[in-house]
Amino acid sequence: MVVSYRRENYIRLVTVVGILAILTLIMIRVENMLITQILAWVIFYTINPVVNRLERAGFNRLVSILVPFAVSGFFIWLGAYLLSPMIGQQVASFKTEFPKYVAGISKLLSTSEEHINSILKGSYNVSVSSAIQSYLLNFTSDVFSKLPTIASSLFTVLLLAPFFAFFMLKDGRKFSRQLLSIVPNNLFELSLNLVHQLNSQLGDFIRARFLEALIVGALVWAGLQILGYDYAVVLGVIAGVTNLIPYVGPVIGAVPAFLIALVNEASGASFLTLTLIYVFAQIIDMLFIVPILVAKIVDLHPISVVVAIIIGSQIMGILGMIISIPIASALKVIGTAIFSHMVEFKS
Repeated sequence: MVVSYRRENYIRLVTVVGILAILTLIMIRVENMLITQILAWVIFYTINPVVNRLERAGFNRLVSILVPFAVSGFFIWLGAYLLSPMIGQQVASFKTEFPKYVAGISKLLSTSEEHINSILKGSYNVSVSSAIQSYLLNFTSDVFSKLPTIASSLFTVLLLAPFFAFFMLKDGRKFSRQLLSIVPNNLFELSLNLVHQLNSQLGDFIRARFLEALIVGALVWAGLQILGYDYAVVLGVIAGVTNLIPYVGPVIGAVPAFLIALVNEASGASFLTLTLIYVFAQIIDMLFIVPILVAKIVDLHPISVVVAIIIGSQIMGILGMIISIPIASALKVIGTAIFSHMVEFKS
Protein backbone atom coordinates (compact mmCIF):
# COMPACT_ATOMS: atom_id res chain seq x y z
CA MET A 1 0.00 0.00 0.00
CA VAL A 2 2.81 2.39 0.97
CA VAL A 3 4.81 1.38 -2.11
CA SER A 4 1.77 1.97 -4.33
CA TYR A 5 1.18 5.41 -2.74
CA ARG A 6 4.82 6.43 -3.24
CA ARG A 7 4.78 5.19 -6.81
CA GLU A 8 1.62 7.20 -7.51
CA ASN A 9 3.23 10.32 -6.02
CA TYR A 10 6.36 9.89 -8.14
CA ILE A 11 4.25 9.45 -11.28
CA ARG A 12 2.29 12.62 -10.47
CA LEU A 13 5.52 14.50 -9.78
CA VAL A 14 7.07 13.40 -13.07
CA THR A 15 3.85 14.38 -14.86
CA VAL A 16 3.90 17.88 -13.36
CA VAL A 17 7.60 18.31 -14.18
CA GLY A 18 6.89 17.18 -17.75
CA ILE A 19 4.01 19.66 -18.08
CA LEU A 20 6.20 22.47 -16.74
CA ALA A 21 8.94 21.51 -19.22
CA ILE A 22 6.45 21.61 -22.11
CA LEU A 23 5.12 25.00 -20.97
CA THR A 24 8.69 26.30 -20.78
CA LEU A 25 9.38 25.06 -24.31
CA ILE A 26 6.19 26.76 -25.54
CA MET A 27 7.23 30.02 -23.87
CA ILE A 28 10.59 29.89 -25.65
CA ARG A 29 9.16 28.93 -29.04
CA VAL A 30 6.01 31.08 -29.23
CA GLU A 31 6.74 34.61 -30.42
CA ASN A 32 6.74 37.23 -27.62
CA MET A 33 5.58 34.69 -25.02
CA LEU A 34 8.94 34.57 -23.21
CA ILE A 35 9.21 38.37 -23.06
CA THR A 36 5.61 38.53 -21.82
CA GLN A 37 6.37 36.02 -19.05
CA ILE A 38 9.58 37.80 -18.03
CA LEU A 39 7.71 41.10 -17.76
CA ALA A 40 4.93 39.34 -15.83
CA TRP A 41 7.48 38.01 -13.31
CA VAL A 42 8.98 41.50 -12.96
CA ILE A 43 5.52 42.92 -12.22
CA PHE A 44 4.77 40.03 -9.85
CA TYR A 45 7.93 40.43 -7.79
CA THR A 46 7.68 44.23 -7.78
CA ILE A 47 4.09 44.31 -6.50
CA ASN A 48 4.06 41.16 -4.34
CA PRO A 49 5.66 42.73 -1.20
CA VAL A 50 3.04 45.51 -1.26
CA VAL A 51 0.25 42.96 -1.73
CA ASN A 52 1.49 40.89 1.23
CA ARG A 53 1.77 43.97 3.42
CA LEU A 54 -1.77 45.11 2.59
CA GLU A 55 -3.06 41.60 3.25
CA ARG A 56 -1.37 41.56 6.67
CA ALA A 57 -3.03 44.92 7.37
CA GLY A 58 -6.44 43.26 7.05
CA PHE A 59 -7.44 43.67 3.40
CA ASN A 60 -8.55 40.60 1.45
CA ARG A 61 -6.26 39.22 -1.25
CA LEU A 62 -8.17 40.62 -4.22
CA VAL A 63 -8.27 44.19 -2.86
CA SER A 64 -4.60 43.91 -1.86
CA ILE A 65 -3.78 43.09 -5.50
CA LEU A 66 -6.06 45.64 -7.15
CA VAL A 67 -4.85 48.65 -5.12
CA PRO A 68 -1.14 48.50 -6.15
CA PHE A 69 -2.19 47.56 -9.69
CA ALA A 70 -4.39 50.67 -9.89
CA VAL A 71 -1.72 52.96 -8.39
CA SER A 72 1.02 51.53 -10.64
CA GLY A 73 -1.26 51.76 -13.67
CA PHE A 74 -1.97 55.42 -12.95
CA PHE A 75 1.72 56.34 -12.69
CA ILE A 76 2.58 54.33 -15.82
CA TRP A 77 -0.23 56.09 -17.71
CA LEU A 78 0.98 59.47 -16.41
CA GLY A 79 4.57 58.72 -17.46
CA ALA A 80 3.44 57.52 -20.89
CA TYR A 81 1.22 60.59 -21.30
CA LEU A 82 4.08 62.96 -20.45
CA LEU A 83 6.90 61.15 -22.26
CA SER A 84 5.28 59.57 -25.32
CA PRO A 85 5.13 62.83 -27.35
CA MET A 86 8.81 63.45 -26.63
CA ILE A 87 9.79 59.86 -27.45
CA GLY A 88 7.70 59.90 -30.65
CA GLN A 89 9.30 63.15 -31.74
CA GLN A 90 12.80 61.83 -31.04
CA VAL A 91 12.16 58.54 -32.90
CA ALA A 92 10.75 60.45 -35.91
CA SER A 93 13.72 62.82 -35.85
CA PHE A 94 16.16 59.91 -35.66
CA LYS A 95 14.44 58.20 -38.61
CA THR A 96 14.79 61.40 -40.66
CA GLU A 97 18.40 61.98 -39.63
CA PHE A 98 19.50 58.36 -39.90
CA PRO A 99 20.98 58.56 -43.44
CA LYS A 100 23.18 61.38 -42.17
CA TYR A 101 24.40 59.20 -39.30
CA VAL A 102 25.12 56.28 -41.62
CA ALA A 103 27.08 58.57 -43.93
CA GLY A 104 28.97 60.02 -40.97
CA ILE A 105 29.87 56.60 -39.57
CA SER A 106 30.96 55.46 -43.05
CA LYS A 107 33.16 58.54 -43.35
CA LEU A 108 34.75 57.83 -39.97
CA LEU A 109 35.37 54.21 -40.96
CA SER A 110 36.85 55.22 -44.32
CA THR A 111 39.20 57.68 -42.61
CA SER A 112 40.23 54.97 -40.14
CA GLU A 113 40.80 52.53 -43.01
CA GLU A 114 43.04 54.98 -44.82
CA HIS A 115 45.01 55.63 -41.65
CA ILE A 116 45.44 51.91 -40.89
CA ASN A 117 46.37 51.08 -44.50
CA SER A 118 48.96 53.88 -44.53
CA ILE A 119 50.54 52.34 -41.42
CA LEU A 120 50.45 48.82 -42.90
CA LYS A 121 51.93 50.17 -46.18
CA GLY A 122 50.28 47.64 -48.46
CA SER A 123 51.20 44.52 -46.48
CA TYR A 124 47.52 44.05 -45.71
CA ASN A 125 44.55 45.98 -47.05
CA VAL A 126 41.71 46.73 -44.58
CA SER A 127 38.31 47.31 -46.20
CA VAL A 128 35.21 47.10 -44.02
CA SER A 129 33.47 50.48 -44.29
CA SER A 130 31.34 49.63 -47.35
CA ALA A 131 30.21 46.33 -45.83
CA ILE A 132 29.27 48.02 -42.53
CA GLN A 133 27.45 50.82 -44.34
CA SER A 134 25.46 48.28 -46.38
CA TYR A 135 24.63 46.30 -43.24
CA LEU A 136 23.47 49.41 -41.35
CA LEU A 137 21.26 50.55 -44.22
CA ASN A 138 19.68 47.11 -44.66
CA PHE A 139 19.23 46.58 -40.92
CA THR A 140 17.61 49.94 -40.23
CA SER A 141 15.48 49.79 -43.36
CA ASP A 142 14.20 46.44 -42.11
CA VAL A 143 13.57 47.83 -38.60
CA PHE A 144 11.74 50.93 -39.82
CA SER A 145 9.61 48.87 -42.21
CA LYS A 146 8.64 46.59 -39.32
CA LEU A 147 7.82 49.40 -36.88
CA PRO A 148 4.03 48.76 -37.09
CA THR A 149 4.59 45.05 -36.37
CA ILE A 150 6.99 45.89 -33.52
CA ALA A 151 4.47 48.36 -32.07
CA SER A 152 1.70 45.74 -32.30
CA SER A 153 3.87 43.11 -30.58
CA LEU A 154 4.84 45.59 -27.87
CA PHE A 155 1.19 46.44 -27.26
CA THR A 156 0.35 42.72 -26.97
CA VAL A 157 3.18 42.16 -24.47
CA LEU A 158 2.18 45.19 -22.39
CA LEU A 159 -1.44 44.01 -22.38
CA LEU A 160 -0.81 40.35 -21.52
CA ALA A 161 1.99 40.74 -18.96
CA PRO A 162 -0.16 42.51 -16.30
CA PHE A 163 -2.93 39.97 -16.98
CA PHE A 164 -0.56 37.05 -16.25
CA ALA A 165 0.93 38.89 -13.25
CA PHE A 166 -2.54 39.44 -11.77
CA PHE A 167 -3.37 35.72 -11.79
CA MET A 168 0.12 34.84 -10.55
CA LEU A 169 -0.53 37.11 -7.55
CA LYS A 170 -4.08 35.81 -7.08
CA ASP A 171 -3.52 32.06 -7.53
CA GLY A 172 0.25 31.64 -7.09
CA ARG A 173 0.02 30.39 -3.50
CA LYS A 174 -2.70 27.89 -4.42
CA PHE A 175 -0.60 26.55 -7.31
CA SER A 176 2.48 26.23 -5.06
CA ARG A 177 0.48 24.30 -2.44
CA GLN A 178 -0.95 21.98 -5.09
CA LEU A 179 2.51 21.40 -6.53
CA LEU A 180 4.01 20.66 -3.11
CA SER A 181 1.11 18.35 -2.20
CA ILE A 182 2.21 15.77 -4.77
CA VAL A 183 5.86 15.79 -3.70
CA PRO A 184 6.91 12.57 -1.91
CA ASN A 185 7.36 12.96 1.86
CA ASN A 186 11.12 12.38 1.73
CA LEU A 187 11.47 15.30 -0.72
CA PHE A 188 8.86 17.62 0.81
CA GLU A 189 11.23 19.58 3.06
CA LEU A 190 13.77 19.96 0.24
CA SER A 191 11.07 21.17 -2.17
CA LEU A 192 9.59 23.60 0.38
CA ASN A 193 13.01 25.11 1.11
CA LEU A 194 13.77 25.36 -2.61
CA VAL A 195 10.51 27.19 -3.34
CA HIS A 196 11.15 29.60 -0.46
CA GLN A 197 14.81 30.26 -1.40
CA LEU A 198 14.10 30.70 -5.11
CA ASN A 199 11.14 32.97 -4.46
CA SER A 200 13.11 35.10 -2.02
CA GLN A 201 16.30 35.34 -4.08
CA LEU A 202 14.64 35.93 -7.46
CA GLY A 203 12.28 38.47 -5.92
CA ASP A 204 15.11 40.44 -4.29
CA PHE A 205 17.21 40.25 -7.46
CA ILE A 206 14.47 41.36 -9.87
CA ARG A 207 13.35 44.24 -7.64
CA ALA A 208 16.93 45.42 -7.12
CA ARG A 209 17.91 45.22 -10.80
CA PHE A 210 14.67 46.86 -11.94
CA LEU A 211 15.22 49.78 -9.56
CA GLU A 212 18.90 49.96 -10.56
CA ALA A 213 18.03 50.16 -14.27
CA LEU A 214 15.38 52.81 -13.53
CA ILE A 215 17.81 54.99 -11.56
CA VAL A 216 20.70 54.69 -14.04
CA GLY A 217 18.40 55.40 -17.00
CA ALA A 218 16.89 58.41 -15.21
CA LEU A 219 20.35 59.80 -14.35
CA VAL A 220 21.56 59.52 -17.96
CA TRP A 221 18.31 60.98 -19.33
CA ALA A 222 18.37 63.90 -16.87
CA GLY A 223 22.02 64.69 -17.61
CA LEU A 224 21.54 64.59 -21.39
CA GLN A 225 18.29 66.57 -21.19
CA ILE A 226 19.78 69.32 -18.99
CA LEU A 227 22.80 69.73 -21.27
CA GLY A 228 20.67 69.71 -24.43
CA TYR A 229 21.83 66.50 -26.12
CA ASP A 230 19.69 64.96 -28.86
CA TYR A 231 17.52 61.88 -28.15
CA ALA A 232 17.92 62.18 -24.36
CA VAL A 233 14.89 60.00 -23.49
CA VAL A 234 15.76 57.22 -25.94
CA LEU A 235 19.43 57.19 -24.87
CA GLY A 236 18.36 57.11 -21.21
CA VAL A 237 16.14 54.08 -21.87
CA ILE A 238 19.00 52.35 -23.73
CA ALA A 239 21.41 53.09 -20.86
CA GLY A 240 18.97 51.73 -18.26
CA VAL A 241 18.16 48.51 -20.15
CA THR A 242 21.75 47.70 -21.14
CA ASN A 243 22.90 48.37 -17.57
CA LEU A 244 21.16 45.08 -16.71
CA ILE A 245 23.99 43.31 -18.57
CA PRO A 246 26.93 42.91 -16.15
CA TYR A 247 30.35 44.36 -17.07
CA VAL A 248 29.76 45.19 -20.76
CA GLY A 249 26.26 46.67 -20.43
CA PRO A 250 27.27 50.23 -19.45
CA VAL A 251 29.72 50.38 -22.38
CA ILE A 252 27.10 49.13 -24.85
CA GLY A 253 24.62 51.68 -23.50
CA ALA A 254 27.03 54.58 -23.99
CA VAL A 255 28.07 53.70 -27.57
CA PRO A 256 25.01 55.23 -29.36
CA ALA A 257 25.46 58.60 -27.64
CA PHE A 258 29.15 58.80 -28.57
CA LEU A 259 28.46 57.73 -32.17
CA ILE A 260 25.85 60.49 -32.51
CA ALA A 261 28.30 63.00 -31.05
CA LEU A 262 31.03 61.84 -33.44
CA VAL A 263 28.81 62.14 -36.51
CA ASN A 264 27.64 65.60 -35.40
CA GLU A 265 31.31 66.59 -35.03
CA ALA A 266 30.78 67.63 -31.42
CA SER A 267 33.44 69.68 -29.67
CA GLY A 268 35.92 68.30 -27.17
CA ALA A 269 33.94 69.94 -24.36
CA SER A 270 30.78 68.12 -25.50
CA PHE A 271 32.60 64.78 -25.47
CA LEU A 272 33.92 65.55 -21.99
CA THR A 273 30.47 66.38 -20.60
CA LEU A 274 29.01 63.32 -22.33
CA THR A 275 31.67 61.15 -20.71
CA LEU A 276 31.04 62.74 -17.32
CA ILE A 277 27.29 62.03 -17.56
CA TYR A 278 27.80 58.29 -18.15
CA VAL A 279 30.68 58.03 -15.67
CA PHE A 280 28.64 59.85 -13.00
CA ALA A 281 25.72 57.43 -13.51
CA GLN A 282 28.08 54.46 -13.11
CA ILE A 283 29.73 55.97 -10.01
CA ILE A 284 26.31 56.36 -8.38
CA ASP A 285 25.52 52.78 -9.43
CA MET A 286 28.75 51.30 -8.09
CA LEU A 287 29.00 53.31 -4.85
CA PHE A 288 25.38 53.39 -3.74
CA ILE A 289 22.92 51.29 -5.76
CA VAL A 290 24.90 48.04 -6.05
CA PRO A 291 26.15 47.91 -2.42
CA ILE A 292 22.72 48.77 -1.00
CA LEU A 293 20.38 46.92 -3.38
CA VAL A 294 22.27 44.24 -5.32
CA ALA A 295 25.28 43.15 -3.25
CA LYS A 296 25.17 39.57 -1.94
CA ILE A 297 21.78 38.87 -3.54
CA VAL A 298 23.53 36.88 -6.28
CA ASP A 299 26.54 35.11 -4.80
CA LEU A 300 28.27 34.11 -8.06
CA HIS A 301 31.95 34.10 -8.93
CA PRO A 302 32.87 36.63 -11.69
CA ILE A 303 33.97 33.76 -13.96
CA SER A 304 30.56 32.12 -13.51
CA VAL A 305 28.90 35.43 -14.38
CA VAL A 306 30.96 35.80 -17.58
CA VAL A 307 30.28 32.20 -18.64
CA ALA A 308 26.54 32.65 -17.98
CA ILE A 309 26.49 35.87 -20.04
CA ILE A 310 28.30 34.19 -22.95
CA ILE A 311 25.93 31.21 -22.93
CA GLY A 312 22.91 33.51 -22.67
CA SER A 313 24.11 35.67 -25.56
CA GLN A 314 24.65 32.62 -27.77
CA ILE A 315 21.17 31.24 -27.07
CA MET A 316 19.00 34.38 -26.96
CA GLY A 317 21.15 37.42 -27.76
CA ILE A 318 20.77 40.53 -25.59
CA LEU A 319 17.71 39.13 -23.79
CA GLY A 320 19.73 36.04 -22.93
CA MET A 321 22.52 38.20 -21.51
CA ILE A 322 20.01 40.00 -19.27
CA ILE A 323 18.26 36.89 -17.89
CA SER A 324 21.39 34.69 -17.70
CA ILE A 325 22.38 35.88 -14.20
CA PRO A 326 19.08 35.16 -12.40
CA ILE A 327 18.90 31.79 -14.16
CA ALA A 328 22.49 30.96 -13.11
CA SER A 329 21.70 32.08 -9.57
CA ALA A 330 18.57 29.90 -9.47
CA LEU A 331 20.54 26.90 -10.76
CA LYS A 332 23.13 27.47 -8.04
CA VAL A 333 20.43 27.57 -5.35
CA ILE A 334 18.88 24.36 -6.72
CA GLY A 335 22.24 22.59 -7.03
CA THR A 336 23.34 23.61 -3.52
CA ALA A 337 20.05 22.49 -1.96
CA ILE A 338 20.07 19.12 -3.75
CA PHE A 339 23.73 18.49 -2.82
CA SER A 340 23.05 19.34 0.85
CA HIS A 341 20.02 17.05 0.84
CA MET A 342 22.05 14.17 -0.64
CA VAL A 343 24.81 14.62 1.97
CA GLU A 344 22.25 14.62 4.80
CA PHE A 345 20.48 11.60 3.29
CA LYS A 346 23.72 9.58 3.09
CA SER A 347 24.74 10.50 6.63
